[in-house]
Amino acid sequence: MDTVTVLLGLLSIGLVTAASLNVDQQKLQLANNVTIASDLASGNSSLNSTKDLPELSDDGNCSSLVNANSLSQTELMTRITAGCRYDRMEPPITVNENGEIEPVAVYARFYINALKDLNSSDLQFMLQGLLQLRYLDSRLAFAKYAPSRQQPVVGESALREKLWVPHLFLNNEQSSNVLGTNEKDLLTSIYPDGTVLISFRLQATLYCWMNFQKFPFDEQNCTTILESWMYNTSMLQLHWETANPITFHSQLQLTEYDLDGYVCNESVSVSDAFTMTHGALVGNYSALSFSVLLTREVGYYIIDYFVPSMMIVAISWVSFWLQADQTPARSMLGCSTLLSFITLSLSQENNLSKVSYVTMSEVWFLVCTFFIFGSLMEFAFVNTIWRRNNNLELKKRTTKYIVRSTFVPKLKRNPRSFNRSHSSMSSCNKIGGSNHNNNNNNTVITIETPIIIGDGLCRENSTISLEDNNASIGSGSTAQLTDTPQAEKPPQTFATMTPKEVSLWIDRKMRFCFPLAFIVFNAIFWTLVYCI
Repeated sequence: MDTVTVLLGLLSIGLVTAASLNVDQQKLQLANNVTIASDLASGNSSLNSTKDLPELSDDGNCSSLVNANSLSQTELMTRITAGCRYDRMEPPITVNENGEIEPVAVYARFYINALKDLNSSDLQFMLQGLLQLRYLDSRLAFAKYAPSRQQPVVGESALREKLWVPHLFLNNEQSSNVLGTNEKDLLTSIYPDGTVLISFRLQATLYCWMNFQKFPFDEQNCTTILESWMYNTSMLQLHWETANPITFHSQLQLTEYDLDGYVCNESVSVSDAFTMTHGALVGNYSALSFSVLLTREVGYYIIDYFVPSMMIVAISWVSFWLQADQTPARSMLGCSTLLSFITLSLSQENNLSKVSYVTMSEVWFLVCTFFIFGSLMEFAFVNTIWRRNNNLELKKRTTKYIVRSTFVPKLKRNPRSFNRSHSSMSSCNKIGGSNHNNNNNNTVITIETPIIIGDGLCRENSTISLEDNNASIGSGSTAQLTDTPQAEKPPQTFATMTPKEVSLWIDRKMRFCFPLAFIVFNAIFWTLVYCI
């Protein structure tokens, strides 16, 4: 019986306490209604709906914000973002006086810490930095609830999960992630007026559509594109911050490129059923982009590629100073320089993506290969001429006639010329006849004497007349030379060159032609590189 009595006493106490609490709540509700009525009667238009009042709610389950000054940050944000007051699925759009929806303006700023791995073969680069997004959400303004609280509410991932946050994505990304050790480096700040600032450290590998037509003297523009994923331009618009939208770390350095600056842009991306670039498929979506302007450092390529290739081409010209019959030396020199240059070029081209157009480095490679191969072919040509057995007969010893006779040699000699094997003194003929009666016994000797025509030698017959009455042929005698009449022997007009002389003549010409042509090519090449 004692136990039953105790239980009945406790039950009665509980009923009395509940009844008193209900009476207090009804009194508070009545007091609030009186306050609302008085405010409306006084013309206070700031109270348009019960949603603006922190202590009222539709279902009566929202916690009161009357004493918001005494609440902690966690309690304040928990009550403000309660389901009865805040819907994180809806963007903080506003309606203007004309009843039109004004899109949410999101402002972005990017602080770049590192740019690296600009890979020419994969056409991509790695970007690491701090991305900040700023927008206004009036539903989170706590200045009217806690006017004494001037500092922003700061939190990490837990606070961000309670808020509406714009969903953005990198349009040209290969991969991306938010950095962090124990937790993601994500910071959310809410200011008293409802301004939300979201900052997070981002690392992304992005595609960069490079152009290598002037490689390795190229300039690249690598672009980062940030777009809205879910909301089109009627509900969300992206803008760059007015002051310093893109900032680079003061110690940022690139190994292969020089950073010349950046260009920011705001645009609209069109998505339809064919492109399907966004989640909602059809619509116009706001986009932000910035391009990093990069210029390749050419010092490495000048020292390791262009200067050695010039030296290799110059070494191939040494064969012009070697005699044409030195086949092992000249062939080994030509082949070794050609193979060395090809190996040097392949080591550079392996770092470049395979493209369908011709680059400046390939133009240099082709022309230098042509010069080295040309010196090797020149040796084969002069060596072939060197081994000829027939002499070349020239009208004049000039480049025109030497080249013509070299490519189209004459196999038959002119009947007016004499063979070199019979270039010694011809037989002596004694002239008799009617001159015997005059006691003038003259001996006529025909001698083949050289006549210089230009730079060549030709041979022609001359007649020597010796008078027996006045002089005798001896070591101390003199001779009177008389030429035969012009009518009897026409003058010779042909010069003769041996194959060895032609080979040496070609080598001497090539010693100047090849270097001169290479200098002209360099003048044109470097003009195209730096002036166009």
